[in-house]
Amino acid sequence: MPEQDALTRLVQEHVGEGRPLTVRAFAERAVDPESGTSISKSTVGNLVQGHRIKITPEVLAAIAAGLDVPLARVQAAAMAQYVGIAVDDPYDTPPGEDDLVVRVAHAPDRTADDMPTVRAFLDRAKRQE
Repeated sequence: MPEQDALTRLVQEHVGEGRPLTVRAFAERAVDPESGTSISKSTVGNLVQGHRIKITPEVLAAIAAGLDVPLARVQAAAMAQYVGIAVDDPYDTPPGEDDLVVRVAHAPDRTADDMPTVRAFLDRAKRQE
């Protein structure tokens, strides 16, 4: 089930009093390395406080850079919070199982049992390796 505040909580883990980064330090670091897009202290403050902010691919890249976390992690958190889509492994694939990584975007109320076609696709792909 996606978390309604996943991006906010991700930022709160890193930014604020008693955390590794101050709002100011995070805002200074939060620059998309490709576009140069940065986010303001007020935007960071809004995000930390749980207020909605305008999300663009460049803003998500800036957040990832500022937190020093993978962009995919920030994107998944934003999808959960802003779109209500979960991106996870509904099949609980064990780590190291032939280096298979499974990530499925799905409605929050869907489980692996609700997605037999996806399971069949993954099984076919694994057999073809």
